Amino acid sequence: MSLLPSEALARLALDSPLLCDALSLARWSAPATPVTRNGVPGIDDARTAITRFALWPSDLPGRAAERTTWLGGLHSAADVAHFVVPWSAALRLGLVEIVDAHARPAPGLEDRVRDPEQVLCWWFREFEYTIENARGDLDCPAPAAPGTTGPDLLPGVLRHLYEAPDGSRPDLDTLVREALLSPIPPRSRASDLLLHVLWQLSDTGAVALDHRPATTTGRESHGHCTVELTALGRYGVRRLLLEVGIHAPLVNTLAGASASRFLDALSVLPFEERLAEAGPWLDRRGPAEALRQIAEVVSGPGAALRRWVGTQVLNTTSSELEPELRSLLHSPLPAVASMAAVVLLSSGMLSQRGIDRVLGEYGPWVVIDMVAAAMPPDNANLAGFLSAEGTPDVERSLLDSPDPVRLRAHPDALPVLDALARHHPASTTAARARDLAEQLRGTH
Repeated sequence: MSLLPSEALARLALDSPLLCDALSLARWSAPATPVTRNGVPGIDDARTAITRFALWPSDLPGRAAERTTWLGGLHSAADVAHFVVPWSAALRLGLVEIVDAHARPAPGLEDRVRDPEQVLCWWFREFEYTIENARGDLDCPAPAAPGTTGPDLLPGVLRHLYEAPDGSRPDLDTLVREALLSPIPPRSRASDLLLHVLWQLSDTGAVALDHRPATTTGRESHGHCTVELTALGRYGVRRLLLEVGIHAPLVNTLAGASASRFLDALSVLPFEERLAEAGPWLDRRGPAEALRQIAEVVSGPGAALRRWVGTQVLNTTSSELEPELRSLLHSPLPAVASMAAVVLLSSGMLSQRGIDRVLGEYGPWVVIDMVAAAMPPDNANLAGFLSAEGTPDVERSLLDSPDPVRLRAHPDALPVLDALARHHPASTTAARARDLAEQLRGTH
């Protein structure tokens, strides 16, 4: 399973029919559009929007005269699903706000549209909403009959499509036979119901249908239809699986990524998945080039987790990098030298004398990186980390007989000392960290 980068997925989301129409209607509402007590624009405004954005029913002929007649016969915007569905989505997502019976674009809408994560959040909410509310029998009055809704029909189908190779296009009857969790007899009835909910899901851009309607009625009245899970659909189904605790790893999606994106992506994966992703990335570059690219993106403040993940990646190929790693020990960038020291210390290539020498010279920087990589944004679990059996007195080499000038050179020294001063469970250690931080602030 592979995924496109967030920026590319966000562009696809903005082009998907439902979100595209919802944003169009939100912008159209400016500067203010009067709405009914149900939050829907009046019929005259709705006619304008329907015409402007071509929100016609799919079964309406394309001739202008027929469309004009159809528009004239409308009594309420709520009668037009192609209008009210994206308008309702705009309200649900906060793209539109209603104040004093007037709708207008939400403040900051255009800035939010430029944020890929915000766009994907909008898209995923509508993806979930559509699955939950899709109906196979649109002519049936509410409530829907058991076995005819999106939650009944879609989970197994989406899982089946997700687990198939990218670009797979099974036909509708195959999905009914192999993917429905609880098939509904007769099979032709299940195929029709599934076709209807998939058409509704296709408005989100999650699936693409190639449907050739039947020319006759009968068992195959739904015609022939193939279904493909799109790049957006893969993203959406993976999020659904992860939310319910189902393992859904990505494979080979980062091989071409920059070192910074690669390390940041690995930092949120479980350790065992990091190694699976590291192999293709290293293979594409080779050990020496991988080291060079990683060293270029780990030297700044706040990059400790990136450095720590970088050491895990480089540990897998350290035996081929001994000369380069030894050379990096003399880097003018303390964070790069510290990373090289960690890899060498973990490599098994150093004698005890070599280990002692590296620890004596780089040990304080290594501890800074170790603590900084373990620090969550709010430092909530730092005290637990410092008390853990695996890290007893890890801060001693940092706080015992320190060299303030050398420590000050490390970009994360002050944040780590401040965190130790606030969160270390031993008051004496916290006090030493506080005193040392004050010394560093006075060091020039």
